[in-house]
Amino acid sequence: MPGPTIQVLGVYALPVTKELLREQTDLLYGATLTGEARQQAERECREQLLSTVLVEALVRDRDDRFHCSDFCQPLDEVEEGRWQVAWAEAYLSLDGESRFEARWPDPPEAKDFRVAFFIHYWEDNEPLLSSYGELRCPAIREMPERLQRLVPYEPVD
Repeated sequence: MPGPTIQVLGVYALPVTKELLREQTDLLYGATLTGEARQQAERECREQLLSTVLVEALVRDRDDRFHCSDFCQPLDEVEEGRWQVAWAEAYLSLDGESRFEARWPDPPEAKDFRVAFFIHYWEDNEPLLSSYGELRCPAIREMPERLQRLVPYEPVD
């Protein structure tokens, strides 16, 4: 029997709308911020949001070692405790067309499923670590509508 595997199906750019930028800026800096301070805050939030991706992966024959929190992107210039990790994960059906009700942190009972999660400050040419080792990822593409619907981004502080 082959054992557990993970295949990254896609890495997708977060669609950054004016509304999302406003929500993120308000959350981090307050809705009453104005003028140059507001513009600077929006620049910082835009940088954060534009660096965010949604990763979709196919998990086969999951075992007890699988933890979504193991997905992270190691970066040489960043200490290990500050690496970006999977955030707001959602578990999807095998065909990727529906979402299991369970949402972070526990995976579904199924052995085979898809998982989608966000990572901030994504580095396109760096590997992704998982419970089962290092994964290579495809280049960033536009996020499909089904994933925008099934795994909406929620502003984070």
